[in-house]
Order: sequence, then structure tokens, then C-alpha cells
Amino acid sequence: MERKGNLIKLTDLSSDFIIDLKYATPDNFTGVQVYQSADCWLDEHTAQILIKAQEIFEKDGYRVKIWDAYRPIRAQKRFWEIMPNDDFIARPPDMTKIKKFRPTHMNGMCVDVTLTDKEGNEIEMPSPFDIMDERAALNYSGHSENGRRNGEYLKQVMESVGFQAYECEWWHFYDVSTDPAPFSDYEI
Repeated sequence: MERKGNLIKLTDLSSDFIIDLKYATPDNFTGVQVYQSADCWLDEHTAQILIKAQEIFEKDGYRVKIWDAYRPIRAQKRFWEIMPNDDFIARPPDMTKIKKFRPTHMNGMCVDVTLTDKEGNEIEMPSPFDIMDERAALNYSGHSENGRRNGEYLKQVMESVGFQAYECEWWHFYDVSTDPAPFSDYEI
């Protein structure tokens, strides 16, 4: 199994996920390829609880598509340069001053996901991925009933295994069931 610090490649543990890292292609809100690779890296504990969630979803007739996972610090800096918005983009850390870590993409303890049917077709969710306004929130009043119901189901399952949903983006989940690892800048 390949490792980079606390990170492992998810496909070394499971082949059941659909990996579609949006920032490994220019097809994202930035319009540029931010990651050098489409390999999905996660904190090992985060990967293990994501597999638990996948097992629940699979039993209920769904698959999990991963849009974003580990993000090197250098990529976070690039995102902040493109869109300096505290509601949607975490500020890049000053590693000379940081004393306490939290779960984020920069330590592989945060994942952006959606659900598909068994064949890999995305199901209706509250909004498209990376829509950078109030429509990204699960509690936005303009969502369709079916999209909201699917988003609430996603949240319920993810939180049942140890993730915490981010209130501003229905697809964004933090692993809050273990101590946060330090941020890292491994190239992906």
C-alpha cells in the first residue's frame, strides 16, 4: 500500500468508489487543472469511515462519487488566489504560525462526494457541485423536494459513520471522529 505521511491512496483499500476529482481537470469553477494527478488520497482513518458509508449506500442501491479529497497546501493557495471567499475557500495556512490542526482537505480529512445509481449515473441532488452561492447549502429553500431528500440522506449516512457536514456545501464532509493530522504539501 502506497503512503504519503498519514495519507493512503483510496483505491488501495477499495475499488467501489467512482473517482472524479474535479480539480484534476480544467472542468471546475477555476477553469484550470489544479492537481497534477487524479489519484484520490485520504487520511487512512477518513478512508476507513468513508468505506463504511459506501457500504451503507451500496446496501441502499447507491454508489459514491468523489469530487475532491486530499489537497496539497500549494493547491489551497492557488484556490485562494482564484477565489478569496471565506464561505467557500479555506485560507491557506501559514505553517510557521499554526499550532492546532483541524480536519480539512489539506490533511486528507475532508471529502466532497455525491451519490449515483448502481450504474454510476448521478442522481438528483440539491445543486450542482461547486456552485459558489447560497444554493450550495442543504437548507436553501429553492431546492427540489427530491434533491433535498437525497442531500439529507447523504448527510445522515455520512454523519452516522463519523463525518460532519459543512452547512454551506451539501457535498462537503469533515472527519470529526479522530484527531486531526497536520496539513501537508505532498504533490498529487
